Amino acid sequence: MDKIKWWDEYEIKARYIPTFLSVIPIVHFSIVFFGGIFWDELLESISWMLVIANLSLSSIVMLALVQFQCSLGKIWIEESVFGKGGERFPTTDMLLYSGRLISKQRKEQLRCRISDITVYTFSTEEEEYADPSNARLQAREAVGHVRAKVGHGIMTIQYNIRYGFYRNLIAGVVWATAGAIGCSIMYFLESRWKPMSLFIAYAIIFLALYQFKRPILERLAYSYADTLFNEYSNCT
Repeated sequence: MDKIKWWDEYEIKARYIPTFLSVIPIVHFSIVFFGGIFWDELLESISWMLVIANLSLSSIVMLALVQFQCSLGKIWIEESVFGKGGERFPTTDMLLYSGRLISKQRKEQLRCRISDITVYTFSTEEEEYADPSNARLQAREAVGHVRAKVGHGIMTIQYNIRYGFYRNLIAGVVWATAGAIGCSIMYFLESRWKPMSLFIAYAIIFLALYQFKRPILERLAYSYADTLFNEYSNCT
């Protein structure tokens, strides 16, 4: 039950909510643009079975959009900050001598603990300098063991959700901004200044998140990595 609860919590908070927030402007624009007459005629001209079919199709499209936006968050947003495959993610850097996120003493403690529990071996400082790519691969493989060992640690999950929420929210910048600008123009033409201002603010917020994605995600990723290794150190 704990695994199911964790899965549900992450899916809802880090995947569905960011997608929902990012599509609000474009959905609102579509509804207002087509107007009430369109929806009234649509409901009058189709059967209930077709309504059910359309609702089912809409649900499928919504699920597809969630997957697409999360994929963008992983490939487009995360890789633009941490490199291909997240090779410079803090969890990896913390185990490398070249990393500067934690002290050398704590780094040694983590490496020794991982080596004692598993068959993983790390490059020495000299080997890392001579072949940094291999050393990074070793560290990334070891992080996989750490995540598996910690599993659904209470604090690790919360920090993972925070990171996932912002990463996936930023990934929706394209349709969030496009929808917000469309709504702003539409309300401007109607001289409705309050809703126009609301959607302008919406667009600015998303553009600001995208503009400052690096410091935001670096800070959240560090907090997640630090918590992950803390919980790993406390594992018996």
